[in-house]
Amino acid sequence: MQRADAGALALPAAAAGLLVVALLFGHGSSDSRLFWIGGATILVAVAAAIWRPPALSGPALGLLLSLAALAIWQALTIAWSIQPARSWDYANRGLVYFAFASLGVLLAGVPRSWIAAGLGALFTLTLLVALTGKVFPGIEPDYARLARLRWPLAYWNQLALVAALTVPLGLWLAGRRERPLRARVAGALHVYLAVVAVVLTFSRFGIALAVAGAIVWTWLEREQHESFGALVAAVPPGVVVAGIALALPGIRANGATHHERARDGAIFAVLVVAGLAVTTAVASVALRREPDAPARRRFVRAAAGAFGALVVLALVVLIVHAGGPGDFVRARWHEFTSAQSVNNVQRLGSASSGNRWLWWQQSWHAFTHHPGGGTGAGTFGLTSTVAAHNSIQATVEPHNTPLQFLTETGIVGLLLYAAAVASIVVGFLRGPRDRPTLALAVVLALGWVHSLVDIDWSFVATQAPLFLAAGVVAARPAPAEARARRLLALAAAAVCGLAVLYSLFAPWYSGRRVDAFFSAFGRGDLPAARAALDDAHTLNPLAIEPLLLLGTIDDTDRPFLDATKREPRNPETWYELATHYARDGKWGKALAAANRSYFLDQYGPAGKPGKGNVLNVARCHVHPDSPQCPVRG
Repeated sequence: MQRADAGALALPAAAAGLLVVALLFGHGSSDSRLFWIGGATILVAVAAAIWRPPALSGPALGLLLSLAALAIWQALTIAWSIQPARSWDYANRGLVYFAFASLGVLLAGVPRSWIAAGLGALFTLTLLVALTGKVFPGIEPDYARLARLRWPLAYWNQLALVAALTVPLGLWLAGRRERPLRARVAGALHVYLAVVAVVLTFSRFGIALAVAGAIVWTWLEREQHESFGALVAAVPPGVVVAGIALALPGIRANGATHHERARDGAIFAVLVVAGLAVTTAVASVALRREPDAPARRRFVRAAAGAFGALVVLALVVLIVHAGGPGDFVRARWHEFTSAQSVNNVQRLGSASSGNRWLWWQQSWHAFTHHPGGGTGAGTFGLTSTVAAHNSIQATVEPHNTPLQFLTETGIVGLLLYAAAVASIVVGFLRGPRDRPTLALAVVLALGWVHSLVDIDWSFVATQAPLFLAAGVVAARPAPAEARARRLLALAAAAVCGLAVLYSLFAPWYSGRRVDAFFSAFGRGDLPAARAALDDAHTLNPLAIEPLLLLGTIDDTDRPFLDATKREPRNPETWYELATHYARDGKWGKALAAANRSYFLDQYGPAGKPGKGNVLNVARCHVHPDSPQCPVRG
């Protein structure tokens, strides 16, 4: 019995540990931690499947097959990708998310109340860690440059998403009358911290999602409104604390001094603690009372009506100020499509899309040229760089996940992504409709909506918990007789797990060997440097950096030419080839390569002004009489 209990607790504990690492140590959108996080998740999932083989429901099987096929299709796009190494990295990311979804399916036998409570606790822990960066200046020094709350996720919109996801989980926990009062009060504290954090991210869509999460959950429990007391207890203190914080230069202002941050951080800490105390006190009273359901429904309707009236009044004021409905719509549309957003508190009143409209057009145009298979997984960064007019208008993803799959992996990739989403929906509709399942479903819905306007796919911190929750919602606990050990399936799972581990390991260790090259080269140990580069190229023959470094130390053309063949649409590879030719005095070839780089991106390396630009130098050597060249003599 003790062994069974330990086994039942081991998988949830391991899943919680993996999510803590993903949330707090995911290192933003970087791939540097993907091998460790993904590798550990795969090992845990394979071990859990061997220990207790799952009996997959139809939706769970559909989800896993769709995600596996999507990752495989991303890998297949390497064959025609404009950035093959980048496509390999993105296929690996897809495999990691598949592993987290598998882990969620394997957790089907765990009470969903554990899953919902665990996710709420992990999200709130992340928000607490984030807020400490504002209290103690030494934790996140970069807040002196840019004040938007983002640590430890490295991106404010992703932290805002975590805050928005915390709201329905906190309200669910606060509304469970069978739970002890302290647990329900903890739910109210989840909501309070989410309100403070989401405002300090200055994320307009994140704030809107947090509000939407509260509204949706209030509507779902419209018969009793058991958690409405938590909203009453948490939202006013959260708004007051966040509002005062926005008046403190050390909290809200870019370029704040260390003294300002230390002083205002101490004030902010007192405010947050005071808000926690007020929320605890009010929630303890509001949630202890037996709810008068009819009276609460009347109160909620009145509050909703007042909120709606305020929204309408604000809209009317804005329309009148703009000069009428037509002028208002035209002004907001122009602001949405053309205005640049700012990274300060003023952005909260802006309608700018932050260049999203341009990026969505870039991705659509790229799709129309490559409708079947796209440009290759993870390649929108190069597509945007070539299509943009300056670096501000270039990005790594189009800030819309379905559109990203469409442009990078074509119609096939989009259909596989849609199949995964449909499997989750079907799993929810066929599964139990208890309160924790509803809370997880709201979390998944908010996460999907957020993916329509941001670069969510690149952040394991938010995608790991969402894919795990997706696996839980899509799966159903299997009867004991259905859990027969299928040795062939288990062997296949183990082999596939090893293959995935190698796929994650090879590019990761290739990058480590490149670092070893620089270390050895700096010491003057050329044999060790060359060996490190050979290893890096062998492990990841698709990567450009080892090729360019090999060409530099050997002073040969072939690696540079191979790099241009790997990524013929990358202006950087052509410029590196031009630089190599210029070092060897091959000015005609240097001019041709530099012209190709300029043609691909006139605002890229070949388009930068200055006498050191290879394009300018080569042109003057090949055409010394050109008016753009200085008079020699």
